[in-house]
Amino acid sequence: MKFKINRDHFANGLAQVLNVVGSKATMPILSNVLIEAEKDQISLTTTNLDLGIRCKIKAEVKETGSVTLPVKRLATIVRELPNVDVTFDASPNHQVKLTSGGSNFRIMGIAKDEFPPLPEFGDEKAYTLEQAELTAMLKSVAYAQSSDETRYILNGVYFNFKDSKLSLVATDGRRLALVSKEMDVPAASAGAIILPAKTVSELTRLLDKGEKVKINF
Repeated sequence: MKFKINRDHFANGLAQVLNVVGSKATMPILSNVLIEAEKDQISLTTTNLDLGIRCKIKAEVKETGSVTLPVKRLATIVRELPNVDVTFDASPNHQVKLTSGGSNFRIMGIAKDEFPPLPEFGDEKAYTLEQAELTAMLKSVAYAQSSDETRYILNGVYFNFKDSKLSLVATDGRRLALVSKEMDVPAASAGAIILPAKTVSELTRLLDKGEKVKINF
């Protein structure tokens, strides 16, 4: 696998997926980021088995392939590289060479096969809304989430798609926050899901004012 990528774009992409990785991963592979190169882009994926994030970045791909690397170490190295394009070259034995300007780094990786795959979702229950709207809704209820780990069901935000509206609810057992938005919800597509607090935190951090966000479950 070999590609060339803008240093800032690479660093920003790694920053987006970095927070998912905890300081005490239950498996070594969970401390890694899966890097996949195909066509004219690369994808960066991290997961802690509860939450997974994938970020796609434009790149000049010379050879397709995949490898996983320690994400915190990689992010630190990329941040310190000169502000010029970075060449990423992975050998068949998963050793990676990073070159930028006069700087060279080598990192030993792990094969993709050991990385837990993210779940696939169909379009049976799929909804879209503006990123800014979802961010505002999450912020208006997130404060009421419970931080008591013994009450796991309350450690998140409840999403309910029903009766032509989306309702978000959070409670810690003493206070309750509710916000609703009218939207097209066919009866056959009605449903509900709870997003864990960590996922809510990452969404409010990452969502911006760009393209619409799509929710599948």
